[in-house]
Amino acid sequence: MKLNKRLVVESIIVSLLLTVGTICWQIIQGMILTYQYEPAIVNSYASVEKLQSTVAFGTVVQADLTFMLLIGAGLFLFTCLYYCVRSRMKQRKVRL
Repeated sequence: MKLNKRLVVESIIVSLLLTVGTICWQIIQGMILTYQYEPAIVNSYASVEKLQSTVAFGTVVQADLTFMLLIGAGLFLFTCLYYCVRSRMKQRKVRL
């Protein structure tokens, strides 16, 4: 199977744009939440008992090497999948 250089570059660009878009969206959400945050210092100790009894415990995600490798592998798989789909679409268009 011969690789189409144009489609390879397009696949890499789409993956990078998806990554940059996701990071930008998270930054914008953080800016909005920071802008809207209003600390209530006067009432901060009034709800301590309520918070202690209603806080739900969850998982903590740490960005270690394994997590980063999984993200990289997922991005690589997305790039390969995008390339395969686009090459199939191009082959189908040529046959018709």
